[in-house]
Amino acid sequence: MIGARMRELREAAGVPLTRAATDSGWDKGHLSRVERGHTKPSRELIEWYDDSFGANQALVNQLMELDAAVRAGRDMSQRDIRRHVQPVLLGGSVPIDHHPDDRAELVGETVPDGTQVRREETFEKTWVLRNSGEASWHDRWLTRQGAAGTPGWLRSPARERVPDAEPGEIVTVAMTLQSPSQVGASTAYFKITDEAGRLYYPGLESPPLYCTIFTTHEP
Repeated sequence: MIGARMRELREAAGVPLTRAATDSGWDKGHLSRVERGHTKPSRELIEWYDDSFGANQALVNQLMELDAAVRAGRDMSQRDIRRHVQPVLLGGSVPIDHHPDDRAELVGETVPDGTQVRREETFEKTWVLRNSGEASWHDRWLTRQGAAGTPGWLRSPARERVPDAEPGEIVTVAMTLQSPSQVGASTAYFKITDEAGRLYYPGLESPPLYCTIFTTHEP
């Protein structure tokens, strides 16, 4: 996710990868692997992209948010192991009604990536999801990954209810968000969980839903 945002910032600035490598001092192949998600970027490299392409620490904030989400998932897994609550799969503890043939498919959304929003403006984002698996959905939530109200980050509720759905049904999840006070790109990540925050789709093959905006000054 961070690599993809880094690539978007560089391309939006019109800077070729070769020039970015020359200016930054990092090897072109390394930058390419980072942007494609094959190599984890260092904090120094993320800060260089932030400074060079005018992101105003948006990438660093996203890194902190994702790290916080990973730590929270790991802590929950360890608690469940101690309590003998349920098995643990890649990515954290899973809900009691976890089903291996459960699937969720994003079929539509509002507020496309890069939408310009004024500072501290409240707006609504919707995701349209299809239950494309074989399990019924009951008592599910779209849960923010990382801290929902940290200053300087895109603000959101901690979670929003996902309507119940039978296999094949399509539902819409609407959430009210608020842009940060700083100008630049910002992203919030969400995953489908139970009420306790356990992931229904914990594997690495299941990317989060997200909202990416670009905050601007007042017109």
